[in-house]
Amino acid sequence: MSVQSPPTSRPGREPALDWLRGLAALAVVMFHYFHKGPMEGWMPVRQHPLLDALSAYGYLGVHLFFMISGYVIMMTAQHADLRHFVASRISRLLPALWFCATLTALIELLIPESPFKPLSWTQYLANLTLVPAWFGQEPIDGAYWSLAIEINFYLWVAAAIALGQLRHIERLLLAWLALSFVNLLRPMYPVQLLTSAQWAPLFAGGAFFYLVRASGWTRQRRLALCASLLLACAYAWRETGPLRGWDTLVRLDAGPNHLVIQAIILACFGAFRWMVSRPLTSSGDVLGDLAGRLTYPLYLIHQNAGYALFGMAASSGLVGVFGPGLVSLSIIGIALAAAWFVNVVVEQRLGPPLRRWVAGTRPPLVAWSPPHSSTSRERP
Repeated sequence: MSVQSPPTSRPGREPALDWLRGLAALAVVMFHYFHKGPMEGWMPVRQHPLLDALSAYGYLGVHLFFMISGYVIMMTAQHADLRHFVASRISRLLPALWFCATLTALIELLIPESPFKPLSWTQYLANLTLVPAWFGQEPIDGAYWSLAIEINFYLWVAAAIALGQLRHIERLLLAWLALSFVNLLRPMYPVQLLTSAQWAPLFAGGAFFYLVRASGWTRQRRLALCASLLLACAYAWRETGPLRGWDTLVRLDAGPNHLVIQAIILACFGAFRWMVSRPLTSSGDVLGDLAGRLTYPLYLIHQNAGYALFGMAASSGLVGVFGPGLVSLSIIGIALAAAWFVNVVVEQRLGPPLRRWVAGTRPPLVAWSPPHSSTSRERP
C-alpha cells in the first residue's frame, strides 16, 4: 500500500486548529524537558533558569488540548451514527498508541539510564487499551494520563449518540457545567472519576465554540462560554495551589504565578473566539497541516523516551560537552522525526483500513446536524 500525503488544501478547513494543536504539543514538550524532568530528577541536569521558569506553564498545553477535543468531537459527532463515531476514534487513537507505547517500552528496557521501566507485560498490554487504570495498571508513559480523560469524554458523547440525545447536546453540556460548578464547591471523587467534572469547562468550552461556528451565536451560548471560562479559571487557580503571599501575584520568580496562569486560560478561550469569527478557508497550509499531523504521535513518544535519551547523553558526557539545552533540543528533533515516522508509516497506513473495518461498508447515517452547519469536516 502506498502512503498518500494529506492534501494541502481542503474546502472549509480550520487551519487554526492545526496550529493550536502544534502549540499545545510544543508547550507540553517544553514543560517536560525544561521544567518537570529536571525538577523531578528524571533529567539529571538543571536547565537554564529562564527556560525553566517559562516552561513551568507548559502543562497548560493539556488544557488547550481538551478544548480542541471538545471542538473536534462535537464536529465529528454531528454526521455520525454510533458505529462510525467509534470507528473514527479508534482509528485515530489506537495505531499511534500501539506503536508509541511499544517503542517507549523498548527504549526504557534497552537504555540503562532510563528513570522508568515497564513493570510487567500486564502493564504494557493494559496500556494498549487507552485505559490502563480500568485494569489496575499505571500508564507506561507519564503523558498518557490525559488519554483516560479523553476517553471518558468520548464515552459520554457516544452514549448521547446511542440514545438519540445529541439533538439536546446544549442542555447536556449545560448540565455538565452545572455539575462541574458543584464539584468545584465540594469536590467529589466519584463524580470527578466518572464525569471528569474538573475538566468539563474546557471540553464544553470547545464544544460550544463549535456550535457557534456551526450555527451562530445565541444568548445561551454566550452565557455558557462565560461560565466555561470562569470555571476553567477557577479550577486552574485551585490546581496551582494556595497563594504563598499576595506579593507572589506580581513576582515571576516565586514559582507558577496565578495571574499568568489565568491569562493563559483566557488566551486559549480568546484564540477560539478569534477562530470562529473568521471565515472557513479553502487554501492549504502545509506547515499547519504538518503540525496537526505530528501533534498526537509527538505527545505519545516524547516524555519517558526523551528522559531515557537524555540520561544516556548525560552518562556518556555529551551533556557536559554540548550543554543540557542543546542536548534537549536535539532530543526534541529526534522526537519530531519519530512523530513524522509514526504519522506516515503507522497512522496513514493503518488508520484508514482500521476505520473501514470497524465502521463496516454501509454509508454513515446522519444522527444530528445543527442548522446552517458547514458540511465540511476537519481531520479529527
